[in-house]
Amino acid sequence: MKTPRVYVDEQLADVSEITLNKDASKYIVRVLRRRDGDPLDLFNGDGFNYHSILKLSTTSVAIAAIQTREINTSESPLKINLVQSLAKGSKLDLVIQKATELGVTQISPVVSERSVLQLDKARVDRKIHHWQGVAVSAATQCQRSVVPIVKPPVSLIDWIDHTDQPASCLLLHPTADKTLKEIELTSNKCSVMVGPEGGFTNEEINYAKARGVTTFQCGPRILRTETAGFTAIAILQSLYGDF
Repeated sequence: MKTPRVYVDEQLADVSEITLNKDASKYIVRVLRRRDGDPLDLFNGDGFNYHSILKLSTTSVAIAAIQTREINTSESPLKINLVQSLAKGSKLDLVIQKATELGVTQISPVVSERSVLQLDKARVDRKIHHWQGVAVSAATQCQRSVVPIVKPPVSLIDWIDHTDQPASCLLLHPTADKTLKEIELTSNKCSVMVGPEGGFTNEEINYAKARGVTTFQCGPRILRTETAGFTAIAILQSLYGDF
């Protein structure tokens, strides 16, 4: 039987026991129907798996008794920051989920000129909390013990102006001259910039290029915003990462 994994937003390194919250307890006891003494793995984003034993104090409260910790070797040597333009509907949920599975370390939502989705200040905090939850769920499923950080949305121009590694920023553009095979990364860190449904404007592309950002394309077909990032990440992982 597969050992279930549970994300815990607490420090675990020097802890012998931890009481799982209501949702986690319900999932383990009522949904998975695990019993006292069953194995359970915890993680909190620090890169380790915490192998534990389940202790049931009541029918609704689960306690994990931590036995050992083991470093999780699933992380890629390539640290990718996906700079994704806001997309309508649940597309960004899908992007965050799949980018986490593909091994990115950070997701930076940006507002570009053609972004359909616009967020007011009242919705930003709720969205960030929701998106981070999507990343946690995806990390749980794909056996990662590092959860990508989902940053607060900023304008594309602000993001470009404040990045400290413009030479490692790659902007996906369907008519770019180079493919990723023709671009040599100078470090193990890079950012992949993906436009909204209508693509980046010429002004945005020229602004990015003037500040050292490199444009690239992923082939002869026009990809949707929710597909483009996955494709670029998979290629980069094949060239420089762990694929």
